[in-house]
Formats: sequence, C-alpha cells, structure tokens
Amino acid sequence: MSKNYQILALKWRPKHFKDVVGQDHITETLQKAFEKNRIAQAFLFAGPRGVGKTTTARLLAMSLNGSDTPSIDYDAESDTVKEIIEGRSMDVIEIDGASNRGIDEIRELRENIKFMPLSGKFKVVIIDEVHMLTVQAFNALLKTLEEPPTHVKFIMATTDIHKVPQTIISRCQRFDFLPMTNTIIKDRLKHILKVESVKIDDTSLDLIASKSEGSMRDALGFLDQVLVFSDKKITNKIVIDLLGIVPTEIYFNITDALHDKDGDSLISVIQKIRDKGYIIEDLLKGLISHFRNLSLLHYNNGLGLAGISPEIAKVYKSVSYDWTLKDLVRLSTNISELYSSIKQFSDQYLIFEMTLIKLLQFDKSIDIESFLNSNTIESVPVEKPVKKSIPTVKSAPKVQVDKSEEKEEKKIKSKPSKLSIEDVKDSWDKIVKKISKERGSIGVLLESCIVGDLKGNTLELISYDSNEFSQKLLQDPFVASTINSALSSSLKIKIVVDTDVEKIEEVKEEINQNDIVELFDGKDLA
Repeated sequence: MSKNYQILALKWRPKHFKDVVGQDHITETLQKAFEKNRIAQAFLFAGPRGVGKTTTARLLAMSLNGSDTPSIDYDAESDTVKEIIEGRSMDVIEIDGASNRGIDEIRELRENIKFMPLSGKFKVVIIDEVHMLTVQAFNALLKTLEEPPTHVKFIMATTDIHKVPQTIISRCQRFDFLPMTNTIIKDRLKHILKVESVKIDDTSLDLIASKSEGSMRDALGFLDQVLVFSDKKITNKIVIDLLGIVPTEIYFNITDALHDKDGDSLISVIQKIRDKGYIIEDLLKGLISHFRNLSLLHYNNGLGLAGISPEIAKVYKSVSYDWTLKDLVRLSTNISELYSSIKQFSDQYLIFEMTLIKLLQFDKSIDIESFLNSNTIESVPVEKPVKKSIPTVKSAPKVQVDKSEEKEEKKIKSKPSKLSIEDVKDSWDKIVKKISKERGSIGVLLESCIVGDLKGNTLELISYDSNEFSQKLLQDPFVASTINSALSSSLKIKIVVDTDVEKIEEVKEEINQNDIVELFDGKDLA
C-alpha cells in the first residue's frame, strides 16, 4: 500500500458546500447566510452517524477563515484551508465531547477563546458528540453561548439531540441532518468508482447502500473493504462474501417455506443460515424489509418506495403468495418483536429458529365481518338426534336455522354421487389431517365431528358444538373444497348440529338403617 494512501471517506470528503450530497436543505441555507452576512454565533448539527455533520462544521470553518472575509468562495488549495482540513489550524479548535466532557475542559476552553485568532477572522470551536458533556460542563458553557465574544463561533454536533439540554439548544441555530437514501448513496458511489476506474453492477451497489443504513461514511468504508479484494471489477458475489450480507434468496426461501407450510424446506434454510454464520440481527432486519417489500406489492407502484434495483423488483413481482396484507403485517410484527428483544438472548440462533417454527403454524387471516356474514355451508339441527351421554355436561340450546337456506337447497337439483358413505369414512382421517395442517382451528372442530349420511350429492357432518363462531368456522368454503379435492367429488356439505346431550345424574341411594346394623353386627336398642 502506498504511503500516501487515503481511505475513501477522507479522500472524497467535500471541500465546498456544493460537494455535500443529501443535505441540500442545510447547505443551501448556510450559503445564503454567507451571501447575506447573517451568520449565527452558535450552530447545532443533529442527525445520525456518517451523514456529514463534522464535514459541514469544517466547511463552515473554512468559509469563515478561508479568505479575507467570510465567504463560500475560498481557495481549497490555500494553506489556511489545508490547515483546517488536516486539523492543524490554531484558530479552529476541535473537541471530542466524549473524551473531554468535564467542567475543567470547558473552563479551559472559556479561557482560550478570550484571545483573538492568530491568522483568521474567527476562533471556531467545534464540539463533536456534544451530548456527552456532563451537566456541570453544559452549565459552564451556557453563559458563553449566550453572549460569546464577537470573534468566536461555536459549532456543535450530536447524534442524540434529546440528551442536549433545551437551554443549550435554544441558544443555537439548529440544523437537522437526514439519513442518506439508498439512491443518493448509490449515485455517490457510482461517481467515485467511475473516477477510480472501477466497474460495478447495480445489484452490488444496492447491497452496499442497504448495508450502510443511511450512512455515507459507512458506505465508503464498505466500498474500501471491497476494493481491497478487487480493485478492477466488483461483483455481487464479492460484496456478499466480504461484507457478510444475507442474500435475497435466503429471505425468499424462508417465506416460501412459511407460505407452503413446508417444515422440511424451512429446516434446510435454517441449516444453511447456521452454516454461513449470518449475524441474526442483520438477518432479522433484512427479513423485516423483505416483508415490507411483499406488503408494498399490494399497492400500485408500491415497490418504488422500497428503492430496490429493477432486477430485484422483478423477482418480487414474480412471487405468487396468496397472503393478504393482514397476513404479512402479522408475520412482520412477530419478526419485529423478536428483533427488538434478540439482544437479551445468549443463543440467538435458537430463539430465531423457534420463532420461524412458530410462524410455520400460523393460519391465514380471515376477515371477521365477511366471515360471520358468509353462509356457504348449511347448518341445520338434526331431525332425530342421536343420544349421547357425556358426564357433567349440560344441554345447550339448539341453533336456529335460516329457513330460506332450506328452500334454496330444495331448488338445487343434485346429481347422485358415485361415492358411498364407507368411502368417505375411510378417507375421513386423512381429510381432517390435511385441513388441520392448513387451518388448525378448523381441524380441531372437525376432529370432534362425525360423518353422518350421504344423501344424493349432500354429505352430512354431525357437530356437537353449538357455538356460533365454531359453526361459522365449519362453514368456511375451505372445508368443502378440501373434502371434494380429497374425494375427487363435488359434494355439498351440510353441518348437522346435535346439541341434545344427556347429563348423567349421580344416583343417590337411600341408606337403610337395618343394613348398617346387620353389617356391624349391632342391635337395635330402641
């Protein structure tokens, strides 16, 4: 490596406000301030890491001291500006709030700023991570911020604005920096690589931008790491392997297994995840984004919000999941809850795997209102109920039946079925197991049902549960379609409700006094 080698984050650090990307609302305001000579005494830059807070602070210092008068049109190659860039300027004091956070450091600073600048027009004080200062240090800084010397400018930066006292914030001109969008990061990386004469595909740019999570500094760091391995052409495989990025294929494999309720495929994916050693937190974050993208498919041009490449967008558009938006929100919520609590588990793989297995058991969502209003399968009380004896169970009222359904049934001319009732009974266990796999709640109810008669093309199922919601579940069209699919038939299903259940009363026998006397060989002394 060359002695003069510079990492990309330093080599490509902006030297003028116009070079800053993604923060136009801030750079344009600051440039207008210099044009109108309305420069505040103290600035507060707030925002996430790696979005240009410190860089903008130095640009502000260059504009203040880079020429004879405060101006944005300074010479970036002048000695004064180079000293500021390299951190050698005596008139620009940079303080790390994390390591110089006490009251003594602030008191020393207050003494130093009393002296006039050596070569520039102002003494510029840049305090990075200002929220790390102690309460006493903030109090010592408060008066100076309110009435600073005319030759001093304060610029403070923080990633946690909520920890900065309101008394400090109110004395500063505040600017909120925004996270970089993937599009902005990709365009910047593409420009840099073009100048560096390195080829890269759009998919690789997408991966690096997503991995950086809105931080331009992180994106440049990842790019530096990739260039060490390949400085001529960057491929998708190189980026995935070097940065430990979870391929989109893994997310689709997971959702394929969950959608199809294919436990074997899910175990295979989990094993692949373990073998590759993916970081579970990154995997969960990517899985949440994956469900977000699937949800966006329910809206016109929804994937445009995701900011993904056209190639990956085509993959999403080709999926054929029949999940509703409610299904996707419910699955995503479970993954999000796990992500928020995953750090407290020592074995993160274990809790991740068990969560996926739990999601494998989820039934598809049902709209309650439309479900309760549906009358696809008839439900009528049995004409001659079969008496059954169940201990300590009270009789439940019979379910009222809509007579209009009976009239409509008479209008239907059903062709006689070639099936026999024995054929249905022989296949019943398999049918119930199949329904239980898809809709566990319905399967439980069918397990307690009995196959009744097969009258023409109508199969009667006897249910002993008169609960209205249970009956609605049994009336789901899914039941009829599954039965007909298994039997290769076109039967009409009728749920017959039998609620006439007898209660076994305890037999109370009267005690005979003579029997007791005889048993214990006693005598009647009366």
